[in-house]
Amino acid sequence: MSLHYFDIVFARRGEGPPPRFIAMLEREAQDRGMVFVHCQSPEQAETLRAALADGSLRIGCLIDYMGRSFEHDYELGCAVKDAGGLVVDDPDRVRLYGDKAVMHHELARAGLPLPRTLIWRSWQASRDLTLDERDQLGRRIVCKPAGGSGSGGVVLDFDGTRAALDEARAYDPDDHYLLQEFAAPLDLNGRPAWFRVYNCFGQVFACFWNPATHETSAVSPFESAIYGLHELERISQTIAAISGYTWFSTEIALVERDGRRLFLPIDYLNNKCFMLTHAEVGPCGLPGAVAEAIARQIAEQAWRHAQRHTRTYAAGLAR
Repeated sequence: MSLHYFDIVFARRGEGPPPRFIAMLEREAQDRGMVFVHCQSPEQAETLRAALADGSLRIGCLIDYMGRSFEHDYELGCAVKDAGGLVVDDPDRVRLYGDKAVMHHELARAGLPLPRTLIWRSWQASRDLTLDERDQLGRRIVCKPAGGSGSGGVVLDFDGTRAALDEARAYDPDDHYLLQEFAAPLDLNGRPAWFRVYNCFGQVFACFWNPATHETSAVSPFESAIYGLHELERISQTIAAISGYTWFSTEIALVERDGRRLFLPIDYLNNKCFMLTHAEVGPCGLPGAVAEAIARQIAEQAWRHAQRHTRTYAAGLAR
């Protein structure tokens, strides 16, 4: 049986025109002599999975944006991983650390300041919050599912009643929920001190991100210095070390608590990074230079992984 080999596969549920980021990634792959494939539907993903299973296909690097739109998403990632391929991000890591409740405890154990939080387990009955719980979380409370992604299932200005908790939990009755204080960012010369921080194989790209308008701009070295934002990179690298994710974004707010400035991770881990650019969606998009740098880094890491795998395979044959 002939063996087909794809160097990089970008798998997504293709609704609408492909994002420019995919074209950037394809160009970077082709510049390195690599075969790039854009998988655009669950049906195509299932074809890839079947070919991996019968040995007629190998994939050097899988970038998985399918998620819940593909029933066998986890199995597809494992098939690539088990054959020696690179999966961005590792499916077993995503299964474990994609749970915000798990990640919350891991970050707390690492000593990072976090929003004040109550974790409501799936087996716990709903009830009104007590006065002490309300006092702990403050006047504004956010409720979010532990396994949610993006803004799915997030309730802002949660009122702490049993009825509100029942309604929030209807999004996914089998999930755990995090009830958290609302992090009010400081003002930095007219901009909220809220950041979306991308980490791609250890390269960190910090952006100002306005939670109201979603306007996004890269943090310059000058801004990082004058506002004292170096902690953003340290937090991102700590999250990477704990989770083992190779490409993710996190949201971090700079707040004041008890008279001290604190950087609080808000959305701990997002492995389906928002990559639409300014050229596509205006100011709420990602700066094009950041998208290009991330595409370059992924292609380079895929190429290096392929080179290591080739050398290892050749060494095995020589024994």
